[in-house]
Amino acid sequence: MALKENLDAIKQGLSTEEQFLEGMIKGERFFKKYKWLLVCVVAIAIVLGMGYAIMDTFKTKQLLTSNEAYRVLLQNPNDTAALETLKKTSPALYHTYEAKLALNSNDQVALEAVLASDVDVLLRDLVSYQLHETSEGLLSNLAALQRGYFLLKEGKPEAAKVEFSTISMSSPLQNVVKNLEHFQGE
Repeated sequence: MALKENLDAIKQGLSTEEQFLEGMIKGERFFKKYKWLLVCVVAIAIVLGMGYAIMDTFKTKQLLTSNEAYRVLLQNPNDTAALETLKKTSPALYHTYEAKLALNSNDQVALEAVLASDVDVLLRDLVSYQLHETSEGLLSNLAALQRGYFLLKEGKPEAAKVEFSTISMSSPLQNVVKNLEHFQGE
């Protein structure tokens, strides 16, 4: 019996080796058939990775340059070179800086210029609110939320509900409004 078991074990071992060898041959055939495609895929992946790394490095350098220009402007607002660098490297930060200067000096003409330029929606809303004491965006919704909250604190839930109804349904503040209405401001 032991001899028969040994023969079966040897046959099974050979079968396993055959399967392994067969798999290797199939893999080699697959590689030969699709060698150029695999090489192209690897080359494209390497080029894309390098492109991403280069773009990331460029963006980081641009961010550092604009931050340095902003820091210089905060220390010396008359530095025209830093102002031009900031304008070129980060237009959004440049407009924010202009708005900050206009708000600090309460310069109505400069605020109108910031409002007319292509700036961030929230910055435009803030400048509009500063100029006209009214707003159509998030800031007006926030002001209505605050007024409604204070009305709830005063024990006037109906008046608060009317104030909350002025907040647009698409506003991100709607979840807060629902919670305040539910808990009555507590």
